[in-house]
Amino acid sequence: MNYSENKKEKTSFTELKTIDTDKFFCFRTVRNIKKILLLLAVCLPLRALSQNAFISPEIKPYVEFIEKCNTSPVDYIMGLFEKYDVVVLGERDHRDTTQYELIQQIISDPRFIEKVGNVLTEVGIYNMRDGLNRVLQANYQNNSDVDKALAEVNFHLQWVPIWEKTNYIQFQRGIYNINKNLPTHKKINIYPTDVQFSWELNNNITATEFKLFIKTLNYRDLIMGNNAVDALCKILTEPRKKALVIYNLPHSCKSVYEDSGYDFFAYQIIEDRFPGRVANVALNWAVAAGYNQAYTGLSNNGKWDSAFAVCDNKSVGFDLDGTIFGDDTFDLFSAKTDRTFKEVYNGFIFYKPASEWIGSWGIPIFSHLDKSYAREELARRYQIFQGAPDITEELKDQLYDYMISLTSINIFSGEILQTINNQIEQYYKPN
Repeated sequence: MNYSENKKEKTSFTELKTIDTDKFFCFRTVRNIKKILLLLAVCLPLRALSQNAFISPEIKPYVEFIEKCNTSPVDYIMGLFEKYDVVVLGERDHRDTTQYELIQQIISDPRFIEKVGNVLTEVGIYNMRDGLNRVLQANYQNNSDVDKALAEVNFHLQWVPIWEKTNYIQFQRGIYNINKNLPTHKKINIYPTDVQFSWELNNNITATEFKLFIKTLNYRDLIMGNNAVDALCKILTEPRKKALVIYNLPHSCKSVYEDSGYDFFAYQIIEDRFPGRVANVALNWAVAAGYNQAYTGLSNNGKWDSAFAVCDNKSVGFDLDGTIFGDDTFDLFSAKTDRTFKEVYNGFIFYKPASEWIGSWGIPIFSHLDKSYAREELARRYQIFQGAPDITEELKDQLYDYMISLTSINIFSGEILQTINNQIEQYYKPN
């Protein structure tokens, strides 16, 4: 999903100030005061000592739950792998790089390498999995050779003219860096699960013929789910019988929505094939007006994010069933539904507030490709994809520059950032 581009605005919080009591009281009195303060610190959240903070009674139960939850996102995911063979992580905005900081922490964890070792992704055509793994499991002489190999395989990795989201290359580079220090039997495998296609094998495809292919995307969730099942049937017979799946919303959702236009999601295909062996987890996300449309605000009108803001945006993971979070109506997808969060996802992870999400696109390593070839090939794909007339030399340059030029933004800015701030301030003001 791509959404409107916005910028980040930092929010400052008032820090608690302490008094040097030794200047005013005798040692015995100070010792007693310290005991009292220690007792208060145990019994009350530290931020509750702030005299000026406004915390709405409506979010206090959420705050109390977060205060008691101390399971890190990585430990939570690894805990799920103790109970399930497959964990589906609900990726947020495809551009967001911050979520891939968390994913990198997960896949580099020794427990993941030892017990899981397999990653399935929404991004990437399924027929490129072998070529991609050959690159990610090789040993190159230097970084330049790695970048060139990654550029060559990724230039052909999608059915769109080019996948320019920076985080997917960063994700692959992270896997390569892990793999180069591992024996063959412990290397991490990656399985793209998107529809099968090849720009290389379709040198003469016309715009009309491409439109016929595009119609298959009406069944994309079915295709992705079946591709995932195909990969998992192999994975679940190997020594490491587990896999992490990274799917964007709504593909990672458990339940069917009456008005969504979808009969099912890719997750459902996987769960139905391996009942009792699959769990899904939502990352904190924002509400979109509709598929591929702009964000409109935060989940539950900001209640969740406000509660996490009270708790200094604490990074945690937890099961939704049996929690106040799980009982709230699921509202991250535009379709109308009365289902609760616990009916759509098994678990939830909060990792960084929306105001800190960084979107990035552009793949500088594509400059390792022959410029003349890459420039002309990208223009050909664009012309077919858009059904466009002949492309000018100027547009060819613009397309090429867009592909290799790295651009990073704060995903929220302007009116939507103000909306987010207003939603939070309904429930929490630090001073």
